[in-house]
Amino acid sequence: MAADSMVQLVSYLAAQQPGEINGTPESEWVDFKSVSPNGPYDLSTDKGKFELAKDVAAFANAGGGLLVCGFKAKKRPNELYEVAEKATPFDKKLVNTDSYKDILTEYVRPLIKVKFFWYDHPENAPETSGHYFVIEVPPLPESDRWAMVTRGITDNGQFIKNSWTIPIRNGDTTAFLPQDEVYRLLNDGLRARRAADTTVPAPEPAADRVKAREILRAALGLEESPVLFFQSVPDRPRGLVPGMYAGGGLRDILSNQDTLRSPHAFNWSSEYTHPAPREGGLLLTDAPRRGLQVESDGGVTGAVSATGEMLGWAMERYNDGSGVRRINVFVLTEVTLEYFRLINRHVLPLVEGVWTHRIVASDFARPPGRVLASGEDPVFPFVGHIEMATSDDWNHSWRALGDPERDAYEALRCIYALFGLDVSVNPFVDGDRVSAAKLLEKGKRLETGQ
Repeated sequence: MAADSMVQLVSYLAAQQPGEINGTPESEWVDFKSVSPNGPYDLSTDKGKFELAKDVAAFANAGGGLLVCGFKAKKRPNELYEVAEKATPFDKKLVNTDSYKDILTEYVRPLIKVKFFWYDHPENAPETSGHYFVIEVPPLPESDRWAMVTRGITDNGQFIKNSWTIPIRNGDTTAFLPQDEVYRLLNDGLRARRAADTTVPAPEPAADRVKAREILRAALGLEESPVLFFQSVPDRPRGLVPGMYAGGGLRDILSNQDTLRSPHAFNWSSEYTHPAPREGGLLLTDAPRRGLQVESDGGVTGAVSATGEMLGWAMERYNDGSGVRRINVFVLTEVTLEYFRLINRHVLPLVEGVWTHRIVASDFARPPGRVLASGEDPVFPFVGHIEMATSDDWNHSWRALGDPERDAYEALRCIYALFGLDVSVNPFVDGDRVSAAKLLEKGKRLETGQ
């Protein structure tokens, strides 16, 4: 088995299936790092500091990528690239992320805002135990390239003062921009700066498909209701997604969803309607509760009503007589996680590259308005302190992480901010992720009436 994209590789780690990564070749988007007694990078040495800065800058210059620590890679006979061949999880104490940040701040220009993630090795694995450490490197915008390391290094592994290098990812290796190319870029930049036309408009924000939201809202008959939208769009669509209607394809997956609980719970499944073809994509509606639209290039829009049919489920007793207003914390969290479990696992792998997730809350502040509270849903008659939505057009996006529980956390972080709340007050959040285990525990209590 092997991972063919960043999303799929992260999904394997999040699902505690590191063995599925074996066979993945190093490339322009992934580099595997085995771990010495001093960690993936020995930051006590100039060489270790340089290697970290170099690897991060190289990926930033190449369109972004993952540094995956805890796998041994080897070049096999008759293969061009090194391939992950063995999982080697390790103890978290070997990595001090603050030290990693300090090195990157000191030795990389411009500053690259990397993200650090830990993933657990399966607890029941008999051979070994530990964790995997992933450094996610974002791509530098074309206008900001190139990232450089502010030190060169000698053959003996010592920093060279008053020197710099520009690393670039080349397949499974790192090369350095030649001096002649650096000279040409400097001169090109000077000429372009002199001739810059400041009247050129800024590009439109990526991946905001307003029309798709309007189409889905109309299909669900929710034009006059507050709606929470989820959207996921590839930054570089590549035409028709293959196998949309084939056996085992997206239509079958939407018809037979693997949900946390039953199809009658708060998810995107429906026992009463089936996904219908629409302009090369699919449309699955369950009016007036929720619906999904998959476009022909893989872009997805999901819509959930913020009424008593869905997000306001069982909250009628807490309104003030002017209509259902309160958002059910459990429903909001479960439907959010279920969206990313479905989309991250089954749609993102179909289009390689970077994806953007987006949250849009429409008409949440329109009278009578929608409210949300800290903590768990209230137990009657205690209403609890509530916060009113502060905008009718709340629109925020982030780069897809590929891990459903982490992307669900990012979505909730955006939603809670609409109400002036921090996502940490959600009882189903654990650190920087939504806990499926906590949701299942709550679901069982609901089903048994406890």
